[in-house]
Amino acid sequence: MTLLTFALVVFSAILHAGWNVITKRFSGNYSLIYLSFCAGLLVSLPLAWPHLSAPTDWAFMLPLLLLTGVLHGIYGLLLSFTYHNGDISTLYPIVRGSGIAGSVLLGILLLGEHLPWQAYGGVATVIGGIALLSYRRDRRATPVKGIALALVSGAFIMSYTILDKMIVDRIHPMVLMAAMQLVSAVMFLPYVLLKRRKELRLTVGTLKIPVLGISIFALASYLIILFAFQLAPISRIVAVREVSVVLGAMTGYLFFKESFSLVRLLGVATVVFGIVLVKLF
Repeated sequence: MTLLTFALVVFSAILHAGWNVITKRFSGNYSLIYLSFCAGLLVSLPLAWPHLSAPTDWAFMLPLLLLTGVLHGIYGLLLSFTYHNGDISTLYPIVRGSGIAGSVLLGILLLGEHLPWQAYGGVATVIGGIALLSYRRDRRATPVKGIALALVSGAFIMSYTILDKMIVDRIHPMVLMAAMQLVSAVMFLPYVLLKRRKELRLTVGTLKIPVLGISIFALASYLIILFAFQLAPISRIVAVREVSVVLGAMTGYLFFKESFSLVRLLGVATVVFGIVLVKLF
């Protein structure tokens, strides 16, 4: 992994942690996530349009684009309610940790990726550090329901990460972004109009800045990752990106007054060490 790719992935992680913090601040408000899909679509569709004329096997690609849109849409819905059921400093590492573990495993099994053994050690170290960050003595702040939702969210991360890697090997990343936003927006439109109309009106009227924040941060963060997928193995990309769990744990302490123990401090150091191993090898 080049220094430029490494820096881009770290910047993506910062943006990712940022939109997750906003989501936590308004957790349970799905209209916020839904409107961020719509805003992202307005930005990504014009940018994707010039790339639609490139030679593409659309009969093969359209089902994949539809599937990844469904996965991303459900993930956004799950994440909103996940953060409504516990502390972000506990749930965010579980979401990301389970996602990275599955992504690395599927990258090896399905994509045939091979890394030096030291890099595998770095990935394993990152996962171990995330486990330490997830530790919490007082489990009342993070009930079983929240942990279960976090693990399911991680499964969706694993699924769409591998799928998106396959897609950007064949089409421009901006086309993927636009398709994902479009499918997510259309798929959940009936749900929002029928079940969350009052929440939608309130969000449009009072939460425009958070909507734009989530949309811009999420769009830029994942677009960087899609381009990075074209430059380095997925196992390295997702491992380095997990610097975001350190930021998520720290923001939980700084902004939401969640506890931060010595065990979690050790988890931060372990994640950073693992990321260094991945970068070096």
